[in-house]
Amino acid sequence: MSRFVNAPAATLVATVFAGAAMFAPAPAAAKSDVDSATLKKVTADCRAQVKEKAKFEAMSLWARHKFVKKCIKETLESGSDKPGH
Repeated sequence: MSRFVNAPAATLVATVFAGAAMFAPAPAAAKSDVDSATLKKVTADCRAQVKEKAKFEAMSLWARHKFVKKCIKETLESGSDKPGH
């Protein structure tokens, strides 16, 4: 490619990366209000719940992963330390 094509292409790629980084959520800000011990406990409880559910239903690994994430989110939003409540 000529230099007249390389320069705009490089600028476009740099702009896309900068824009993506600017709009990405900060992971530290999301976890700041939940302490580490509570998060670990809720995660372990949700994983145990999914493991128990997987004994009776055929679940793919992707489905298990999604179920654990949903369980953790719902548990933390409800303010309870027990999954499903």
